[in-house]
Amino acid sequence: NFEGKKFSKSRNWGIDVEAFLNLFPADPLRYTLAANLPENRDTDFYWKEFQLRNNSELADIFGNLINRTFTFVHKHFEGKVPPRNKIEKIDKEMIELANSHPQKIADLFENFKVKDGVFEIMNLARAGNKYFNDSQPWKTVKSDKEKCGTTINVCLNVIYTLAELFYPIIPFSAERLFMMLNADPINWKNSGKENLNAGHKLNNAEILFPKIEDEVIEKQIEKLKGLNMNETAADNDLITIDEFMKVQLKVAEVISVERIEKSEKLLKLKVVLDNEERQIVAGIAKSYSPEDLIGKKVMIVANLKPAKLMGHESRGMILALEREPGVHEVLMVNSIIKSGTRAK
Repeated sequence: NFEGKKFSKSRNWGIDVEAFLNLFPADPLRYTLAANLPENRDTDFYWKEFQLRNNSELADIFGNLINRTFTFVHKHFEGKVPPRNKIEKIDKEMIELANSHPQKIADLFENFKVKDGVFEIMNLARAGNKYFNDSQPWKTVKSDKEKCGTTINVCLNVIYTLAELFYPIIPFSAERLFMMLNADPINWKNSGKENLNAGHKLNNAEILFPKIEDEVIEKQIEKLKGLNMNETAADNDLITIDEFMKVQLKVAEVISVERIEKSEKLLKLKVVLDNEERQIVAGIAKSYSPEDLIGKKVMIVANLKPAKLMGHESRGMILALEREPGVHEVLMVNSIIKSGTRAK
């Protein structure tokens, strides 16, 4: 659904992906859809929610953890991972949380609970920010640099874990983050461990998730007013059940088939239904030879007005699907169904 209504090409109600990607990166869209992916109903897309997911979650939670940690390590530790020194309770809790997350997320994804998995990954980023705040490295860098180093070491390894866990959801951002970390992805089950060792040199940080401004979103919402949402015209395409019941769809048995001279497309079929024999002309000669159809039971529209095709009368229409241009597949039914049986 798009802004509360079904996507519809005929009504021109939706988003052109190519146009979207000319305006926004792919990852915020991927994240928004994954974070809002229900298991038992259609996904809804709203421009305001897209903006909120990008600004309040990707930028303010995940991006904030990345930016503050990288800024700190480049300013106070020469852009290198500081050693993990004495582990206190607050550190241990954060380490254990990061260590347990890969299996937790794997279980959710394997059970198709993508929305829950994305929520839990972002919860790890939330926990990382809380850990940073509670550890107060801006204070300990002056009073206890070893303790400060432990905090930054743990934060960097949490960021590494997040890069790995987010890879299936926001792969382009995850790749850029691994470049910033100057590291490669590792086996998923090991991604929660200490994968960035003391002395490891980091690359410069960059903003992975720029904020999307209100006026940009408002412009997209404003465009919706110009889309063709003529409900009346669309409703005219609908029929009532009474109108549908006027169409007689019946089973007919094919008893003979022959090609029509000077036609590459048409076959002339004789069929039996309701103890009546009738002739039908069908444009399926490129898909079937006469012997393919003899003895088969097919579905026909039985109450069409007779028409002439290349001089041959046709009293009905055989139902077929166009599998690809020029290639048809006739709708056939089980041979035990009696000719003349009406579909309801």
